[in-house]
Amino acid sequence: YIDNYRGWDLAGADYNNIAADNNPMIMGSNNAHGSHVSGDASAVTNNGTGVAGPGFKCKIMGVKCAADNDTRGPGGQGYILTGYEGIKYAADNGCSIINCSWGGGGASQFEQEVITYATINKNALVVASAGNNGNNVPQYPSSFKYVLSVASTTSSDVKSGFSSYGTTVDVCAPGSGIYSTVYNNTYATFDGTSMSSPITAGTGAIVKSQFPSYTGMQVGEKLRVTCDN
Repeated sequence: YIDNYRGWDLAGADYNNIAADNNPMIMGSNNAHGSHVSGDASAVTNNGTGVAGPGFKCKIMGVKCAADNDTRGPGGQGYILTGYEGIKYAADNGCSIINCSWGGGGASQFEQEVITYATINKNALVVASAGNNGNNVPQYPSSFKYVLSVASTTSSDVKSGFSSYGTTVDVCAPGSGIYSTVYNNTYATFDGTSMSSPITAGTGAIVKSQFPSYTGMQVGEKLRVTCDN
């Protein structure tokens, strides 16, 4: 692949004919969720514009896993079509932290093996949103072994009403009323563990910057054990 630093589009232009291309740019508001998540993690800081991401000086590589023309999801959003391929792509191309602001019920051994490959073989930390179902039913990939699962809190530092919870959750981060970057060169407020996860991932990137010899698992543990209980 060329232009790896710029990222890759693994879902392509048409959900009816999934074909990867080298343009990871978001083409419409149907995929604005991804741009919001990117800003949550790593929006530029101290420039007097917009918002500030916790991983504010960390390089971010967009790995697009929804098709340009897909509006079939809730609110006309595109579905994640190539999520696990995206995890592998990010791991293979040098990402230290891999954020997954997506998920659902059901799991497979193959999917666990993708996570294990990224974590153990490629030394990356996979961070994922715990889910927005307001219950303790496990979601995936967040509930897989090795994944740092993130629930959502409010500005009052209590669990957001929509946030999933349970024994598979590792940490919590702000996810209610989060203002961030969206298509097309503007900003909007979103709610969800989809926001909590990249805020955590950006924080993980700062940890990795400070402790470059840490494995992905060590970065995750540093985040987990230094949280408020």
